[in-house]
Amino acid sequence: MNRVDDNIAFAEDGGQVCSHCGGVLAAAGEPHLHRALIRVGEVSLAGPHVRAADPPVVDEEVQFRQLLCPSCGTALLTEIAATADRDTRTASVTARTSRG
Repeated sequence: MNRVDDNIAFAEDGGQVCSHCGGVLAAAGEPHLHRALIRVGEVSLAGPHVRAADPPVVDEEVQFRQLLCPSCGTALLTEIAATADRDTRTASVTARTSRG
């Protein structure tokens, strides 16, 4: 099984699965982490040392986002991003073939 990182791996069929529980994160042909659950909220959810700048350093509203395995709840991606920015959901990852 090819790993994307510590939490995400490619299944034999080309889909993405959780490395911890085997839960399907994206079927073959679906966008990266397509089936992951998304947790959205205030920037303070990122932890006690992360907070929105006051005064703001960007001209857009920002939010905390965390993509989670739908089976076991493992955090797959955590970010602070502009509320209007949805590119995380459209990113793509391709498995490397092993070299012989």
